[in-house]
Amino acid sequence: MKKLRLNLTVKLMLVASLLLAIPFVGYYYVDDMEELLRKGQEQNLMGNARGLATALHERPNLFNKHASFLDKLTTGKDFFPTEINTAIKLDGKRDDWQNFITSENSNHYDGQNQIKKFAQVEFELLNPDSVSLSYETHIGRYKEFVYAFFKVTDERVIFRASNALSVTDNDHLEVATINQDNQLVRYVFSNFKPGWNSAYLMPNSSNKLAFPKPENRFQGVMHLTPDGYNLELRIAKDLVGEKFSFHISDVDSSTKPIKAVNIGTSSSETIESLGTFTVPSKTIENIITASKRTHSTIRVMDQHNRVLFKKGTLENATGEWLNEDISKKELSRFEQIKNILLEPLYKLYLVKPAKQFTTEDFANRKQQDYINNALQGTPDSHWWRSKDNKAVILSAAHPIYLDNKVKGVVIVEETTHAVRSIRNKAIEGIVITSALIAFSVIFLFIYSLWTSLKIRRLRNQVEAAVDDKGEISANITPFKSNDEIGDVSRSMHKIIGELGQYNDYLKNMSSRLSHELKTPISVVRSSLEMMENDNLADATKPYMQRAKNGINRLNSMLMAMSEASHLEQALQTSLLEKFDLAALVEGCSLSYQQIYQPQLFSVNIATQPLYIKGSDEHIAQLFDKLIANAVEFSLDKDAIVICLHSNSKNNSATLSVTNKGALLPEGMENNIFDAMVSLRSEEQKQQPHLGIGLYICRLISEFHNGELEAKNLDDNSGVEFTLTLPMK
Repeated sequence: MKKLRLNLTVKLMLVASLLLAIPFVGYYYVDDMEELLRKGQEQNLMGNARGLATALHERPNLFNKHASFLDKLTTGKDFFPTEINTAIKLDGKRDDWQNFITSENSNHYDGQNQIKKFAQVEFELLNPDSVSLSYETHIGRYKEFVYAFFKVTDERVIFRASNALSVTDNDHLEVATINQDNQLVRYVFSNFKPGWNSAYLMPNSSNKLAFPKPENRFQGVMHLTPDGYNLELRIAKDLVGEKFSFHISDVDSSTKPIKAVNIGTSSSETIESLGTFTVPSKTIENIITASKRTHSTIRVMDQHNRVLFKKGTLENATGEWLNEDISKKELSRFEQIKNILLEPLYKLYLVKPAKQFTTEDFANRKQQDYINNALQGTPDSHWWRSKDNKAVILSAAHPIYLDNKVKGVVIVEETTHAVRSIRNKAIEGIVITSALIAFSVIFLFIYSLWTSLKIRRLRNQVEAAVDDKGEISANITPFKSNDEIGDVSRSMHKIIGELGQYNDYLKNMSSRLSHELKTPISVVRSSLEMMENDNLADATKPYMQRAKNGINRLNSMLMAMSEASHLEQALQTSLLEKFDLAALVEGCSLSYQQIYQPQLFSVNIATQPLYIKGSDEHIAQLFDKLIANAVEFSLDKDAIVICLHSNSKNNSATLSVTNKGALLPEGMENNIFDAMVSLRSEEQKQQPHLGIGLYICRLISEFHNGELEAKNLDDNSGVEFTLTLPMK
């Protein structure tokens, strides 16, 4: 496994990174602070909801007592008129209603909604498909009035006759409700002709009227259409009680007896058969307004999830923590400059409290769990985001009790703009501190980088001064800086200069020794030969033989020393020719099997020609020395493996020689090809050897732009030498 190396710059930056921990610690502290502020805001908001709910407890007049006893409301029978923000112009047209029409205040009635009319003796339920009457309704409220719009589809409209006393023998609308005395009352809207009209209060046991009486507080306009007619009504809120129903009677003929089809919400025979009509109590508004909570959005809902009152908007619900005086305070010059500098930070990271954001419609949130929990009697809160993710909003819901039963909930909502503003202030302080630390770290980084570059320059010069063969090829240029790195560079300049001189001496020593020793060896050899011709005593002959052997060993050493130096000159003058490496290796391999008997050889050579450009004589010399080295270190019982193959990826030929035997010492894989390096045992050193053979192999390989490698086998059973040569 390669050991991890850290340079000086990295080490210094790791140390400097400890300073960067300060902003991170501050940031996490701000996160913890924000979490605590949010919890405080949640508790405060829940306390506000609890206080408002307490003020609304045990007030039966706040809720529709009839709707409160219902487990489920019936669409089209139980009404909750939508609050509209402008008065409706009574003209029988639907233009004013376009902005207020919703699924909650719109209903459709047809043959499926047939009812029995009060005092109608003969009543027969018709096939719904045969009933031509149908209509759509929209109901809303504005201030002290309830508005209603009926778009009626009727094939034939029968008006009230001009001299008729009855108001029900023609097409008409009947509204049934209860008065303040909880008694059933009915109003009929019946027209002589299209246009303006008032409704009639119908006689019953409570009012003891003999004839219908016009009610000016119940007025409307009838407007004919190609499909039928429109009715647009305005009713004083005092006339509409908590029980309510209506139906339209369709009379297709004025001939007696009158037969009518009645389509409406429910039967109006009894109070119990009527639906419910809920108009929020003014008392709720008075109580909420008296609380003077202006920094929150407040909603009051009944148990059927209908909003009885709402106050404020989420855009202004910033919470009581936000000091408006601070936001309006004139900024100092420093604050202005700081805001300009921090503006990019706000754009990239910080979130400014948005003055405008898209809020989720409350109707889409009213079924959420926290509201349902409050309706079950458990106060709860909920965090949620606006649709455009510009605001985080906190909602708290608390139940409202009546006779120990939950009749509604109070929902108080605020944004986290106040918390966000406090957080941003804290982050600004951290950013300023971080900027100062960052400048310090950057300065330290530049200084460490400058120092590291000087050291790298010195290292590169030292590496360039010594080539791959270990020779001094150039000297370094000393630095002029008066510091420790400059002192080291000047010392290295002096040392490398002295080593270069010594390297030149060693480089030329081989040729000098070879030249200087040739003559003395020749003199000694000739003298020994002359002495051998003389009759020597038998006792002196062994000494003579030893002298001859010594002279021969010296001569072999001189020849080996001169071989390397002569080879470099020979390579420079060699002619490069294209030849088949496979044929050369095959021919040499056959010779080795005869020369080195009984040594075994295993030959695996590519069958196709492998052409390279170079000197076949010197390649053969390199091959000879690899084989000689393998034979010398190989075990007699194991074969030497010769393998030659081509590599199509890099267009090269690879020759490998593998022998079983002694292994290369660790770390000698590259140094084995240096001059004067020998790894032979004491027994093998009896023969003269200077470690020149593999050095010659390296010279020949480099001349042919090849790569020569040596490595131990994976099973540590021997050594493999590999020569890679480019093909032509």
